[in-house]
Amino acid sequence: MSVISILLEALRGERRSGEETKGASFAAALTSGLYEISQALGRPKEDVQLSFDLITSASASILRVERCALFFLEPDEELPQIRSMAGMVKPLEKKYRIELLYRVVKPVLSSGEGIIVSEGRPGIDRSLLRLMRRIDIQGFIVAPIKSGASVVGMVIAASPLDRRELGDEDLKLLTVMANFAAVAHGNSALVARLDKRARKLSAIFEISKALNEELSHADLLQLIIDRAVDLLGAYSGSVIRVDHLSGLLHIEAEQGLGVAVKSGLQLRIGEGITGWVAKKGMPLLVSDVRADTRYVEANPFVGCEMAVPIKWGSEVMGVINLDHDKVDGFMEEDLDMLEAFGHVAGAALRNSNVLRDWTLQGE
Repeated sequence: MSVISILLEALRGERRSGEETKGASFAAALTSGLYEISQALGRPKEDVQLSFDLITSASASILRVERCALFFLEPDEELPQIRSMAGMVKPLEKKYRIELLYRVVKPVLSSGEGIIVSEGRPGIDRSLLRLMRRIDIQGFIVAPIKSGASVVGMVIAASPLDRRELGDEDLKLLTVMANFAAVAHGNSALVARLDKRARKLSAIFEISKALNEELSHADLLQLIIDRAVDLLGAYSGSVIRVDHLSGLLHIEAEQGLGVAVKSGLQLRIGEGITGWVAKKGMPLLVSDVRADTRYVEANPFVGCEMAVPIKWGSEVMGVINLDHDKVDGFMEEDLDMLEAFGHVAGAALRNSNVLRDWTLQGE
């Protein structure tokens, strides 16, 4: 009997047998759970955790299992990290966590297919059944969470409350819940990107607004680097003047570098990531600075760096440089955003005569 037919009979007030009553109860749980999740999917990014919690809670209720957990792959992490749990979650010994990792988690990540581990299931790996007994669960199912063709996480449900054998229908239901988790995760990422673009426009507006105020050149330069660092989540950053007469680069404003680096670091045009941008007049993103021979270390904690030129006409007058403390900390879209930011900063500096003064300093 389908969920729809059960719901229709309930609306007509028809009596049902014990098994049918169980089915109606299941239909009610399913309807309630799906309604709550649909409401949660439209939440802003700061509430995405609530969406995940609703998904795990609804999964445990709909599937009638003791416990349910949701995992996602995180940047710089080889394995999925737990994001939400529901039900009677019991801590596992380390040796069992490692065994689950290699026998369950990694196969799902590599294959992108869900699995069912249950006593009565034909062809099941006996070693998985032994593991299941050792960790005191009565069967479990795993459904991958996908973004396009990539697996980005998984949902695990274990130990049916009614001691039934888990089957294909259970895995289909858990896959539906995994798809909801993928939507919530995708919506969160989309909102985060939109939020970054909104902050970009706000930062650009603030710099443009500063043109109408009586800011000193030093204050304007500091405003530019402060907003760039904040906008792109950088570890540190600087606005650099290019002295074509001496061939040297001078840090005019910085955030996160410190006075010692500002006064002590002396690069030439063509030297380091910043010097390369000053020489070539093109933006550059280096995802892993340790793997790039152009990199000159100023801070041992820097993992990724990007820089864009500030131009007056066709001549490079300065460079905006940002550092991240993680490898692959910036993406190409971040470089595009910094380049657009650099154009606005260049216009602001031209209008406030900063670039003209830099030109006079180089003569």
